[in-house]
Amino acid sequence: MDLYLDIDRVILGKDDGDRIALIPNIHEIIDFVTGHFDCYWLTTHGRGPEGLQSIKRYLLPYFKGTYPAPLERFQCPPWKTWKTEAVDFSRPFIIIDDYLMAYERQVLENENCLDRWLQVDTYKDIHALTSDRIRAKQIEINEIMHLETQ
Repeated sequence: MDLYLDIDRVILGKDDGDRIALIPNIHEIIDFVTGHFDCYWLTTHGRGPEGLQSIKRYLLPYFKGTYPAPLERFQCPPWKTWKTEAVDFSRPFIIIDDYLMAYERQVLENENCLDRWLQVDTYKDIHALTSDRIRAKQIEINEIMHLETQ
């Protein structure tokens, strides 16, 4: 299963002092998603393979200068205008993002995949993204896909 992960308001949230910071459980999340999914960045900070370096530069200060090795497994799919341009609809997937543009939402609805979006906003709740929530979404999607093939 593919996992498309946004950065701002997803793995970067706001701490108690209203400062932008990595979510407290970032290393657990990274270990979980890289161990269970084919992972892709889905962020305006980088588009396509050349975007990996700009994403790394953007995140490095938040990781105190040491970029976690498991993040090297993330790929950066090409897209121009809409994040849904990057999604491979022939494979099962989860999109973790705080917000979808109306057109992106419509694309997911047209593909009968809106349920594959896991909405989190770590500016509102820095603890909103958990491995349990991702695992629950993965199970939900697997069950829906199983029902569709029967």
